[in-house]
Amino acid sequence: MRQTIRFIRKGHMVELDQMAPTTMLLDYLREVERATGTKEGCGEGDCGACTVAVGRLKDGKLAYEPVNACIHMLGQVDGCEIVTVEDIAEDDGKLHPIQAAMVQSHASQCGFCTPGFVMSLFTLYQSTDGKLRRDEVNDWIAGNLCRCTGYRPIVDAAVAASAGTRNDRFRVAARDTAGLLSFLADNDDVFIGDS
Repeated sequence: MRQTIRFIRKGHMVELDQMAPTTMLLDYLREVERATGTKEGCGEGDCGACTVAVGRLKDGKLAYEPVNACIHMLGQVDGCEIVTVEDIAEDDGKLHPIQAAMVQSHASQCGFCTPGFVMSLFTLYQSTDGKLRRDEVNDWIAGNLCRCTGYRPIVDAAVAASAGTRNDRFRVAARDTAGLLSFLADNDDVFIGDS
């Protein structure tokens, strides 16, 4: 039995102990890492403002899924990779294709919900090849709410980003990330809290 939580952040393993068992992923990201791009909207998993990407191995391959960080306990990401909106641009500042398409499509107004939409679309971008259909995008972003604008520009952004070749740094690093996740997959039970 292990008493630490281990996960991948920015290509490196993070190992935490002395964390409260009730610590939410959102609280860890905002308060410990100061990754404040991930927003708290409803605190109940309804609005999607807190969406992050969680990478896991599925059939030996890296797969990303959107997760509401406000209702996802930190211990649930043991053995996973966590990707936030701050992580997806290139090191030189070049926007990820999803971010660039959101700008081109004028898909943001007040901006509060934008990081959550970007991360949901990032996971869709990573999980598919070929041009996306509008109905696929609508289904994928069903857990994200925007009170300022219609959803058409957001869907336009996803369709536009999917039309290009998909060779972002996450796809390039997928094999290395899968190797790190394999290393973390020790199948140990994790006990956090008082013994």
